[in-house]
Amino acid sequence: MILTVLRGGALVALLILFVAMLGPFQGAEEGLGLTDKPAHAIGFFIITVCLTLIAPGLGVWRTALLALALGTGVEGVQALSGRSANLFDLMADGVGVAAVSALRVWAERARPDLFSAR
Repeated sequence: MILTVLRGGALVALLILFVAMLGPFQGAEEGLGLTDKPAHAIGFFIITVCLTLIAPGLGVWRTALLALALGTGVEGVQALSGRSANLFDLMADGVGVAAVSALRVWAERARPDLFSAR
């Protein structure tokens, strides 16, 4: 039951983040006191956590690659829609993905049962 609620919340969070990234909200991170690159790192930290909750069976590396592929797709869509897209945004995404991946590797070593696919 709790896992179902967490996965549902993760899916909602993913949808909200993608609307924020692809919608007409460029610069909205400044309202939260963030600049662009930290916002990307934090956003992709959250996205990677959400992907881990939704599909723990993917493992660390596939989850990380999926998150980076999503980041690449977001940058591509932004470029097509007239918003700015740049490699440094993708690198900032990678910082968030790497942070979650490192935490997950540590957590899996400490508690191997924690991320078993259910």
